[in-house]
Amino acid sequence: MRRGLPFVLVAATALCCVPLPVLAGDQSPADWLQRMTSSLHSESYQGTFVLQRDDRLDAIRVVHAAENGGYRERLETLTGSHREILRSVDRLSALKGARAAAGEGGGAPHWPAGAPVFLLEHHDHYALEDMGVDRVAGLECRMILARARDMLRYSHRYCLHTATALPLLSELYDGHGALLERLAFTDLEHLDEVAETALEATREDAEHVEVRADHGHKKPDWDEQTGMDGWSFANLPDGFSAIAASERRVGDDQASLRHFVLSDGLASVSVYIEKASGEQMFEGTTRAGATHGAARSIAGHQVTAVGDVPQATVRGVLDAVVHHPGN
Repeated sequence: MRRGLPFVLVAATALCCVPLPVLAGDQSPADWLQRMTSSLHSESYQGTFVLQRDDRLDAIRVVHAAENGGYRERLETLTGSHREILRSVDRLSALKGARAAAGEGGGAPHWPAGAPVFLLEHHDHYALEDMGVDRVAGLECRMILARARDMLRYSHRYCLHTATALPLLSELYDGHGALLERLAFTDLEHLDEVAETALEATREDAEHVEVRADHGHKKPDWDEQTGMDGWSFANLPDGFSAIAASERRVGDDQASLRHFVLSDGLASVSVYIEKASGEQMFEGTTRAGATHGAARSIAGHQVTAVGDVPQATVRGVLDAVVHHPGN
């Protein structure tokens, strides 16, 4: 029998409606993480942050306008080659933490995506700890640590603005305690309104990235046995669940591109499935900072998994992809 996507997807779209505690002293680490998820969709701001990946350090200016649960933003690099990126992400895409598909603004700096933190209630793969008050960019913030209990995920550390829960600092650490990635604001200004001119391109070569769940996407049907159009997952890495699925037409031939999002509550992995053959096929792994990718062919399709997780986890997600012939 055809049914809607699992309950977990419905719950992900309801995150913005979770009641939030008012008093800081009443908030658990999980409460702070839920506030962070909400703030990423409800707060508008401008500022400068530094992004450290491996031995590279970049400074980026951002203007971010929250709109209807999604956002628009303009980013401008202040170090290295000059780049200007205008990004627009709708509500559903923002809530499920979707990445731009390959070729859609690849390499553009991404602010930490919203995460379905309610999933943390279903497993104990992170130890959550409130590390007290600190300051970042001259603003008071609450330091929250989510320490990974296994090697399938990274440890996350955030310093969340005490007033808005915006992440002024976001860090990823591997299983040996080595810093993989750090994003930290050097200045931040909260905005009640964002002028339209502040979101407009200032250069002719500005890059435009649109992530739209409601443009060109087919509403997916999900079957408990065969998933979406015969694609599903079996034996995912511990703690990970499929939280979203979409399908759209791309390219001149309007080929179908299926996109799944898997998450453990903090980390996420995107899986892309599209028809391919011959030289179009790629099998192997890639790495860029904390991000790992892996690809293989299944039943005449290129299947690619990418996420800010260890390589073993990306490989595990890729190996979990199941194709049901005849669907």
